[in-house]
Parts: sequence; C-alpha cells; structure tokens
Amino acid sequence: MKRCTNCGHESYRVESKFCLKCGSTLPDHVEMPHQNICTNGDCDYNRTRFIYPDDARFCDICGSKTVYAG
Repeated sequence: MKRCTNCGHESYRVESKFCLKCGSTLPDHVEMPHQNICTNGDCDYNRTRFIYPDDARFCDICGSKTVYAG
C-alpha cells in the first residue's frame, strides 16, 4: 500500500499516484507487508497487483478467491 506523506491516508491501489483524501502526490515506493490479491493469474487485477480491502474474499472482476501475499 501507499501511504500519503501529507495526511497519512492509505491507498488500496498500487497504481495510485494521488491521495484520495487530500489530492497530494503519493510516493513512488509501495509498502506491501500484506496484500489481499486475486489468485487468478489471468485476471487483469492479479497482473496489476490490485490490493483488495482486508474483508474481500473474492475478486469482483473474475470471481476467483483472493489471498494474502507478502
């Protein structure tokens, strides 16, 4: 996840470039101690490493299970 250095808000998308809360530019580095991602290697969200919220159990694009990866 990316954390805004201005307001501290965490972005769920690795691709995010701007903070959803304050609009500040997000840092280039990504803090990913745990990420809840789609398990389907053919899914676009798996390839982009989209990070789902902690309570998501299934991908909303392909329906595959999500799993925490480190």
